[in-house]
Amino acid sequence: MRYEQSDRGKVYLVGAGPGDADLITVKGLRCLRAADVVIYDNLVNIELLDEAPLQAQRIFVGKKPGRHSVKQEEINELLIRYARENLVVVRLKGGDPFVFGRGGEEALALAEAGIPFEVVPGVSSAIAVPAYAGIPVTHRDYTSLVTLVTGHEQRGSNGVDWETLAQLGGTLVIMMGVSRFAQIAQRLLTGGMAADTPVAVIQQGTLPQQRMVKGTLVDIVERAEGAGIKSPAITIIGDVVNLSDPLAWFKARYAMSELEPPPTLQVCLP
Repeated sequence: MRYEQSDRGKVYLVGAGPGDADLITVKGLRCLRAADVVIYDNLVNIELLDEAPLQAQRIFVGKKPGRHSVKQEEINELLIRYARENLVVVRLKGGDPFVFGRGGEEALALAEAGIPFEVVPGVSSAIAVPAYAGIPVTHRDYTSLVTLVTGHEQRGSNGVDWETLAQLGGTLVIMMGVSRFAQIAQRLLTGGMAADTPVAVIQQGTLPQQRMVKGTLVDIVERAEGAGIKSPAITIIGDVVNLSDPLAWFKARYAMSELEPPPTLQVCLP
């Protein structure tokens, strides 16, 4: 894949993956290495920034719970402005740009402004983080259904119908919902989900400091709070959580206890 003059004045919406720098795609890495400007989020592994040319401008626009450093409209304006300066712009986003990453909003803003863009999908944390904890979100002996939902609801939206989700069965993956999980769990129980449904909460998944706490729908909040689990974290609900012990490849490889980080990893990018 080569970048020609026609690629200038263009934006690449690139998924950086869930945290482990090695999980970026080959195309995403090539985009980074050709970038004039990299506009990146809070959840992006900063080691990836070293892959951009030394002269490339690096602009942090990350958001943290309760504190937005740059408004989404301002991010859109940055993308448009730098593209109009005939630069190769990489918008580097954690996970996949189109899975709760607001990549769709940015793509629409670019399309409306007449800016050429490409979407480079990334490895979604909704799938990869459970996998690193030994939890396959689907397994034909357990479930063929997985539901992804955000626990961070947009103001003014109709909200998530947790009571209906409680009736679906299968695996429920909740992203960005740690601070609200007590209310979410109560609504799932009200909707009829069994109190003993297995639950796992994974903090900083795929990174050396990955931590996991397991329990059931009625005790996971107390367990997670007792362990000091904080955002960023993903919650997995369903019988597949029970596979985390026999399939704990990451924990076994780095001698990781359930509540203690493994040794620092050496990340080697191609």
